[in-house]
Amino acid sequence: MPEYPVGATRTSARLVEALLDVEDAGVTELARELDLSKGAVHNHLVTLERLGVVVSSGGRYRLGLGFLDIGMAVRDRMPIYRAARPEVAGLADSTGESASLVVPEHGKAVYADVHNADRNDRRIRLGTRLPLHASAGGKLLLADRSREAIAAYVANHGLTERTDRTVETEAALRSELRSVTDRGLAFDRGEAFPGMRGVAAPIRTDDGLVGALSVVGPRGRLSGKRLEEDLPGLVLSAAKRIELDLS
Repeated sequence: MPEYPVGATRTSARLVEALLDVEDAGVTELARELDLSKGAVHNHLVTLERLGVVVSSGGRYRLGLGFLDIGMAVRDRMPIYRAARPEVAGLADSTGESASLVVPEHGKAVYADVHNADRNDRRIRLGTRLPLHASAGGKLLLADRSREAIAAYVANHGLTERTDRTVETEAALRSELRSVTDRGLAFDRGEAFPGMRGVAAPIRTDDGLVGALSVVGPRGRLSGKRLEEDLPGLVLSAAKRIELDLS
């Protein structure tokens, strides 16, 4: 369990995380869920409201759009996003599926750009964060790490079981990552969401592996030759064009 030098900041973050999971909530229910006093919860919520992060109405609190401008500005500054954006859109158009740019952050696969989210039932949309071990793009990003770094990932983040297909042990994860390295591609066969499939290709620069390009969709459309042969070629070609742009 990580330590937090400033406990109050962690408390505010916990409140934000709790509000992210609901449409709105009152002070009492938040205090009960987080095992905090109602006074502490109220003070944090009032502070977050004044900072433009939280909105209140009738004694209920919900998240506002205070983080939206910050997140979009940060993403727009990323060279990989600027290079990948047209390729993500083109891949979505050519496949008719949901295409995404995936980057690593704090042990998560973060979806920095997503096109055709409706084609994956909006399970993966802009800003979605998934465990590295439970998504095609995430496994690619993890496979490039040293044995020690993989062990540290497991120790720090665990192997969250999102579905009955998610890897459950470090040995199974290492076996899967060896296959990813051998293929130069990663597949998701229902590991992040039941019934969903995906394929991802790496994006490399002189600094190493910086992201992944992925296509995700329901099993009924992504299976057999289409998943194993047709889509990988399209995803690899688009990833190579991004690499050329970044170089």
